[in-house]
Amino acid sequence: MPAHLRFQSKSWATHHVVSRCIQGFAFLKPTRQIRAMTKGVVGYALDKYQDRIQLHHYVFLSNHFHLLLSSESSQDLAEFMCFFKGNLARELARIHNWHGTLWQKRYSSEEILDEKGLEDVFKYLTQNSVKEGLVNHPKDWTGLHGYHQIVMGKKVNGPWIDRTDYYHSQQRREHKTIAEFTHDYKIKLSPPPMWSHLSKADYKSKCNKLCAEAIRDALQSRGTRSALGMKKVLSENVTKVRLTKKSNRPLCRTKCVQTLKAYQALYFAFKAKFQEVSADLRQAIRLGQSTANILFPTGGVPLFGGRYSPD
Repeated sequence: MPAHLRFQSKSWATHHVVSRCIQGFAFLKPTRQIRAMTKGVVGYALDKYQDRIQLHHYVFLSNHFHLLLSSESSQDLAEFMCFFKGNLARELARIHNWHGTLWQKRYSSEEILDEKGLEDVFKYLTQNSVKEGLVNHPKDWTGLHGYHQIVMGKKVNGPWIDRTDYYHSQQRREHKTIAEFTHDYKIKLSPPPMWSHLSKADYKSKCNKLCAEAIRDALQSRGTRSALGMKKVLSENVTKVRLTKKSNRPLCRTKCVQTLKAYQALYFAFKAKFQEVSADLRQAIRLGQSTANILFPTGGVPLFGGRYSPD
């Protein structure tokens, strides 16, 4: 089944984003070096896109990561993910001396349409590391996990190296160390727009409640299976192939049938128009014709630098 087109039904929509390492390789295994680097890349990317992206929750396991975030537009989400995954991949490639792609296909994203859908995704992210049987509690996962910030109140920050400026300084034969091009960035979290009306105390209470429920449910579903433990997680071979079940990502997240049907109608109308415009654009490019009057529908990501139609 082909992947869904990038689509966002409104400004500042919330998404559940997932991306996996190729063949399930453990490129994100939370060693001290990878933890610090990943924190820096996340913090730097959020700082660069601070007016267009808001992060609410996250978890990085050894071979994939989840983000719960809101974007001003579908285009902003696509640009942020391209920037973030590109920079993260380059740093991981240096650490692992890897040549080639690190990511399996493209990232998936599901727009969250209502509070029930948001609660389900929030709890699902919290369960990661526990439901897989890696640790018994998110606090025991030494990799990046939003629980450490949201519930435990930890400040999370890491180094970002401006390698472009460092390279240019080396080309100019300047006697500067890489430390002079290293900056510290914090991972900043904010409440999702659906919960932005809550006071700080109420938001904290809600998050604590959802996290407690998520951990309890994960342990119950796991049964008597004991946790692997961080020592074994960190000893695993990075390039061991780990097969995952193939599943079609949902178009969106909601438990309301009426809300789902309304969203589907919007999406499929958008998809039909997008495909029509895409065909026109490709034909014009092949024939060397002007593309100035070919406008993509709003809500998606135009192809080949195309433009949106006016609202």
